[in-house]
Amino acid sequence: MRKNCLALLFIFVLVLMAGCGYDMIVADDPLSEDEVIAFVEKKIKDETGDDVTAEIVSKEKLRVPTAWLDGGINYQEVKGGSEYKLEITNNEDKSVTATATYKDGYIIYDKKKYPDGIKKEPVFNTDYSGKKSENIVKNEFIKALDERFEDYRIYVDVGTDRGLDVFICSSDYEKVNDLLMKFKEIALRYKSKSYTTYSVYIYKDDKVFNETDFSKYTRCKVSYGGQSNGREMISQYTGRDVEDVSTCRSFDKEYFESNGVTNAKKTYENIDRSSYEYLVFWYDAEPNSFAGNNKPLLCVLGVKK
Repeated sequence: MRKNCLALLFIFVLVLMAGCGYDMIVADDPLSEDEVIAFVEKKIKDETGDDVTAEIVSKEKLRVPTAWLDGGINYQEVKGGSEYKLEITNNEDKSVTATATYKDGYIIYDKKKYPDGIKKEPVFNTDYSGKKSENIVKNEFIKALDERFEDYRIYVDVGTDRGLDVFICSSDYEKVNDLLMKFKEIALRYKSKSYTTYSVYIYKDDKVFNETDFSKYTRCKVSYGGQSNGREMISQYTGRDVEDVSTCRSFDKEYFESNGVTNAKKTYENIDRSSYEYLVFWYDAEPNSFAGNNKPLLCVLGVKK
């Protein structure tokens, strides 16, 4: 039965594809490469007020779908049409970079369906506004860190461009809490423009912090899509076995000062604290962590000797 259904589906797709397509699809006043660059730069200037430099990184013949089955399944080339991929850089802040796609407009001619032709407008897409907001949030985080810590690390999350991972060392609850409250304020202020997830790895041992090569974090891999997991990341950048010790909701003072003993919401079984060389607090939050009854997650992670 299953084979018959698959065969019928295959035949249906073939018939559908054979019956699709148009007499002709031609580009409608296609732009030159210089005109594409000028269009993209002006579009971003009009929408954001920013002066940017656009550069074409690829150019391909434009093909458009003429049949769909959970997405395009048959494509036809647009005569004289092109699709461009571009890289965009903010002229004042070179750290703000983004990508864009431009596709020429075209006209479909078909004596059965469109005897007079039907016009399709050019298509332009860019992630510039989002990337700019992400960069603003990161710079705000850095400013908050500079005002409170002399030594820290901050990286874009290896699992998502919309995430930040911060590494600090302090046993001062008030100092760390002040930083986390500032991060919360920043994340909520820019929520509508850039939904930022963030993690803060809090070390209490200066010697351990200074001897850890945090640059290895940038080479870590996530086991699933999305924001990285603290236990997995520490294990990768240290090369050590790491265990979940306990968890708490929000940055609780007694939980932090007792190294995850007092006010723990969950303690994992068969934990031998004497087997750990040191502990790391992992604070995980995002804008929705502060909505309704939601709270950020705080974990104690044990790094094995």
